[in-house]
Amino acid sequence: MDFFSRSYKGLLGEKGQPQSVEDTVAKLVDRASSSTLLEDRRAAILGLKGLSREYRQEVGEKGIGALLHILNEDRADIDTAKAVLEILNILCTPDRQDSATDVAIKFTDEIVQNSANINLFLDILQEYDFYVRFHDIQLLGTLLAIRPDHVQDCVLTAPMGISRLMDLLGDRREIIRNEGLLLLISLTENNADIQKIVAFENAFEKLLEIITEEDGLNGGIIVQDCLHLILNLLRYNVSNQNFFRETSCIQKIPPLLNFSAEYQHQGFDLEFLTQDWHEQKIANTIVLLELIKILVVPNNMNTVTNQNVMIQCGVLKTVIELSLSSNAPSIVKSHSLYALADLIRGNQNGQEYLAKTVVPVPHPSQSSENDAKSSSYDQILIPPRPAVMSLIVVAVGAEYLESYSTRAAATYAFESYTFNNINAQLVLASTLTPPPDDNPNSEIIIAKPQSAGSLLLSALLEWEDSEADPYVVWFASVIFSHILMNNERSKEYARGIFFGDGDDNGEENITLLHTIAGNLMIATRQNAERQNADVRVLIGYLCTLCIWLWDSPISVREFLSESGHLQMLITSITQSSGVDARVQGLCAFLLGICYEFNHNLDPQITKSTLQQILLNRIGYDQFVNRITRLRESPHFKHASQYLQVVPEEAARGLPELYFDYAFVEFFKNNYETIQRSIRADPNTKSFSGLKGSDYQGDNDSTSVIASYKDVIQTQEKELSQLKESIKQLEQQLESQKLSAEGQISSLNNEIDILKQTIETKTANCANLEKERDDLYDCVADQEASIKKYRERLTALNQEVSDIEEEDDEGEGDDDDDDDDDDE
Repeated sequence: MDFFSRSYKGLLGEKGQPQSVEDTVAKLVDRASSSTLLEDRRAAILGLKGLSREYRQEVGEKGIGALLHILNEDRADIDTAKAVLEILNILCTPDRQDSATDVAIKFTDEIVQNSANINLFLDILQEYDFYVRFHDIQLLGTLLAIRPDHVQDCVLTAPMGISRLMDLLGDRREIIRNEGLLLLISLTENNADIQKIVAFENAFEKLLEIITEEDGLNGGIIVQDCLHLILNLLRYNVSNQNFFRETSCIQKIPPLLNFSAEYQHQGFDLEFLTQDWHEQKIANTIVLLELIKILVVPNNMNTVTNQNVMIQCGVLKTVIELSLSSNAPSIVKSHSLYALADLIRGNQNGQEYLAKTVVPVPHPSQSSENDAKSSSYDQILIPPRPAVMSLIVVAVGAEYLESYSTRAAATYAFESYTFNNINAQLVLASTLTPPPDDNPNSEIIIAKPQSAGSLLLSALLEWEDSEADPYVVWFASVIFSHILMNNERSKEYARGIFFGDGDDNGEENITLLHTIAGNLMIATRQNAERQNADVRVLIGYLCTLCIWLWDSPISVREFLSESGHLQMLITSITQSSGVDARVQGLCAFLLGICYEFNHNLDPQITKSTLQQILLNRIGYDQFVNRITRLRESPHFKHASQYLQVVPEEAARGLPELYFDYAFVEFFKNNYETIQRSIRADPNTKSFSGLKGSDYQGDNDSTSVIASYKDVIQTQEKELSQLKESIKQLEQQLESQKLSAEGQISSLNNEIDILKQTIETKTANCANLEKERDDLYDCVADQEASIKKYRERLTALNQEVSDIEEEDDEGEGDDDDDDDDDDE
């Protein structure tokens, strides 16, 4: 009590009067900075903490620098560090009532402008105390939320910074681990360098271990956070995707989905197909499916490799059964269908696997809300069917209606199945036969034996009930157009389909092409009269006819053989009101296709006649305007690439889905060709398409093909010559390489010899220098002796000059010579 009373009295002014807030804060800051006793500093900090919530600006302006200094000096004291971190967190947390110039932003900038502060916070993470580590993590998260770039740069350059953050995932206290996980999620947003470092800190293994400990997808929000962090590490990061695959993390995806490897090739698991789906499990599953999609994004460099790994380890089988056979909610099925589409798109192995797969048929009453066991018996009684047929069933709602997003996803999955898959197109086109009317099982809709083609035709042609659900026809049109796209043999199969009993009544059967065109005429008339024909039905039929007639003169001739078809197109184009602008643009495009590919020798309507109709009855400007208005239509410009339905649109009723993205790309690539061809000479043969199978019997076209063959042969010859030249150059390069290697070897030998010579001469020089030094020593000794004798002579009072010495030496030499002569 004495301590608190003294602290209280210390905050009073003269004569016991209370001080202002500014004076109180200034005195507390001074006491926290200058007091010698730790207890006094701690008491001052606690006083600042009490004032910080109500007087943030005053405390921050006067004390933030001192608080950072105190934290650096007294961080070993748990209570002091905890209180300072809590104050800093309060000062930097934005308040909804703050103005645009939030004080939190100002204080955050003051902290992050010095990277040493971030390094300090990262060092404090080593403290094991719960509250210190908790408030430290929260403070880093607050700073990161306000200034992400600055904090990311500081963390990236801090020694052991990311390693300390990764250690939080191993903390056994769940609150600390979860807060650290949220901090890592924010830290790895849009920073590839941090993503790589975190990934190579064994993040994938640690996160997958946490998911397993939390009971997989059945776990709580922590599982979703772990998957979210993995998504951050993989999104737009090729090296992390490679690391994820190379560390065998892809193989751990099927067990997360409760898919057992024991029955991967042995049938179906009813426990997997009839799971309990609570809200959090739905969210976890959706994030995991997003993770699969990130690894197989179309046109990425590693997509094919990742697709093959997922096919081998059972991910594809899991996704197929989850999307087509399970009791999963609609939103899970739609995401799994999109994942299925990306798993097989452009991958022949995946497309073949889907074609060979049969799946159980889910009962119409089966859903996540119903008792799974009660529906499992009904599921056993229904025979399995091909997965491709199940895609069509879901898309067109043949048995029971799924949500629009699920049906759109099934349509996109079918599109991915036929993408660059000519064989699949031909197989499906060969099944385009109407079902028999006397089917004994016709009362049982689910068990009614049908082919994929007959089911598709039923949905495509039964448009009368389209007012309630126009997407039955629209989705069927999209699927049918992908069967025909860029495949003349599929178009040939479709031209061979007839309807009616004309053989019995002596009447002519109606072809499928005329049936679709007839339905289009009736639907156009009813749409103009505001009856039950939705504009989506018209758009679906017109898009299908454009795909069918493109680069197919035989189909064009069949279409123009009925004069009512041409009249319907002209009327729709020229009508000033009552016709949707998108329909008018598609009619103009379809009429242009009929003109461009009307190449037959004896058509009922010549190309010149079509040109006169286009230029005189419609007019070139009006023709171009119709196509331009179609291009500028918001639904056309913003067509979803993956046929995605926005949930808000589906909640309001019919979604705003009018065009398939593949058709939009097809239109953009070819509409200019159609516009130019209208004003060209009709006698000039065009070759707009990529296929020449429809040009049989046309001599001019045959000559064109022959000229192309000549060009190809010439190019092949040039290519062979270039290959031969390359071969010769490679031989010359090899010979020059061998010659150079020989020269290098000889030069190396010479260098070795020169080195030995230099070593020998160096040794001789050393010996000579030694001898010279010895001679210098001898001369020095002689000079010393001479000097000694001179001194002795001087001592004897005898003068000896240099001349006398020289004479004596000379006489001595003469005497020696005489003695030698006498001898």
